[in-house]
Amino acid sequence: MIPIYLNNACIGQSDITFVRDDLFPFIGGGSKARKAIEYERVLLEEGYNAVVTCGGIQSNHNRAIALMAARNRWKCHLCIQGTKERFEAEKGNALLCRLSGAECELIDPSDTAVAMDRAMEKLAQKGYKPYYIHGGGHDLPGGTCFVDAVKALKEQCDASNYKPDYIFLASGTGSTQAGIVVGCDLVGWNDVKVVGISVARQYERGKQVIADFANMLSQHYGKNKDFTEKIIFNTDYLYGGYEQYTPEMESYLKEVIKYTGLMFDTTYSGKGFYGMMDIIKKERLQDKNIIFWHTGGLMNLMK
Repeated sequence: MIPIYLNNACIGQSDITFVRDDLFPFIGGGSKARKAIEYERVLLEEGYNAVVTCGGIQSNHNRAIALMAARNRWKCHLCIQGTKERFEAEKGNALLCRLSGAECELIDPSDTAVAMDRAMEKLAQKGYKPYYIHGGGHDLPGGTCFVDAVKALKEQCDASNYKPDYIFLASGTGSTQAGIVVGCDLVGWNDVKVVGISVARQYERGKQVIADFANMLSQHYGKNKDFTEKIIFNTDYLYGGYEQYTPEMESYLKEVIKYTGLMFDTTYSGKGFYGMMDIIKKERLQDKNIIFWHTGGLMNLMK
């Protein structure tokens, strides 16, 4: 089982326990690296030698999959949603994708499905056995790895006689949040509230996608359970959508970095952390056991 890294910090009036996936020691770190390792296991077991996936210019998912493919010398095709000018100009994840040797195809977001199908077909025609990965790792391996992560987390918490009341995280495509929700159910933490702070999606679609994925995961583990009412998906901190933020949020995160050494970007984990701290204050949760699942984002700070 892949380990969990924990540390604590007192921020404001709250003692926060951090799950440090930003320190995950493979292929650039973050929750997407945790997912990539699980995809790697599946591809090795089933004999694949190529992969097709998609994401934005600064996609942590694309970077993790590209580097995972590179270390196995597998062919990798990235369908990148954005302009060639921006992709070639930016550093961070974009730079690592360029250096990885992956084939980078710049596309319009509306053409994603067609572009990925086309790439799969071309790789197959060249004699490869390609594996299709939905954006953000929104497939079974992208969820089961977080069920396993919750199991590892519970072992560590039990050893120190600690149990969270809340687990907060930045929530994007939803597979990470769904995996944590199902994981909590499987380990007996049914009363732990898992709060996803949306980084892009509006409420109705965002919650439904997470619930559908959680229900699929539940069936995988032999349970027929509807998790819809268990999904807490907060959209109060979108500030206009993906990669959008306020000057107040940016200033707050810079101050947190200064006095904790924890790194937060304004697109993913920073948005989740800022939302969590505001919720703690508004709902007076200072005396609760709070975990923040730091899903990464260092490369987004370095773009």
